[in-house]
Amino acid sequence: MQLEQWNIDSYKDRVNTLLLVSTLVATVTFAAGFTIPGGYNNSDPDQGVATMLKQNWFHMFIFCDTIAMYSSIIIAVTLIWAQLGDLNLVLTAFRLALPLLGISLTMMSLSFVSGVYVVVSNLNWLTNAVLIMGLVFLTILIALFIPLCIPVSSNYPILRYIFYYPFHLLIFVTRSYTQDDLVEYKSLWWML
Repeated sequence: MQLEQWNIDSYKDRVNTLLLVSTLVATVTFAAGFTIPGGYNNSDPDQGVATMLKQNWFHMFIFCDTIAMYSSIIIAVTLIWAQLGDLNLVLTAFRLALPLLGISLTMMSLSFVSGVYVVVSNLNWLTNAVLIMGLVFLTILIALFIPLCIPVSSNYPILRYIFYYPFHLLIFVTRSYTQDDLVEYKSLWWML
């Protein structure tokens, strides 16, 4: 009984953290939906219509922002259900919320890149720089988020190899380790 209570308490902190992140994503994407890139037309007959409405990158901005908004709302509702205290319900909520949070954060990132692209599209070198930076950081985001969504256990040894090296490289590049940390990290990783 005490172990189950500890599990519920530890998961409540995780639920609250994910709920906070999903609420922030919903807030940001909601605001982005009304403060669109390029603004609105101020003259008739198209008053109130987006000035960049016919551009493809603007369409991408709208789609990505909408997907991020609704997926974060679904996460929030799911995690509110997880607050009821049933451990099975919490685990089920996590299985649904984590992949959706990955989608939501990815779509929010793509929305940002496409919105900035629309705004700076008249300057080629800047648009290319925005696209390259967006691609690099989106790749890092996906590489960091996939292991959270896929259970890496002894049943999937190939996944362990795939996910071990990007994390090891990230730790090495940031130089945020000691030799003891690396030994401990490696031993813990292979126990999964």
